[in-house]
Amino acid sequence: MYKIFSPKVLLCVLALAAGFARPAAAQMEVIKIDWELSRLQEKARLPYAPVEALNVDPALKFTGRLRAVVTLRNASAKKVEGLVIRYSLRLRLLKAGEPQEKAFWSVPFYVDELRVAAVNALSERSAKAMNFGFSDQLGKLKNSGFIPTALKMEVMLSPRLGDEPAAIMKESVIEILKP
Repeated sequence: MYKIFSPKVLLCVLALAAGFARPAAAQMEVIKIDWELSRLQEKARLPYAPVEALNVDPALKFTGRLRAVVTLRNASAKKVEGLVIRYSLRLRLLKAGEPQEKAFWSVPFYVDELRVAAVNALSERSAKAMNFGFSDQLGKLKNSGFIPTALKMEVMLSPRLGDEPAAIMKESVIEILKP
């Protein structure tokens, strides 16, 4: 009687399987989201500067340009190409005269994606999300009886084989203060 699975045959099958196995995908990670603002001073636009909170007067038009800087990290020894970052923006709203605990998150008012050509091995790369209609959204809320108290950005890298969900998703909240 012949042995089908002799140790030599089993060893050959395992060696072939290891040889044809696809290498693990490079793990990309969204490590942080920073906010930057370019203010208008008289008729000149100032360079973008980091901000921790926004000072917005509901009665006045918001003239600043807000952008989010999404930083990605490639922790593998292999270059990663063709990345897509999907993101959405939503406001936390408060009905005028209500206590702060009654604030609620609205549905996203803006959804878009960024494309990153490549991130080199063992390095970081930033992508900038801008022109997302923040001042237009504030204008729509002007006489609605609701006050924006925060802006939230939710970011997700387009998933790839082997990605960890916690590593490819991130959110950032910037408070909106009255001046």
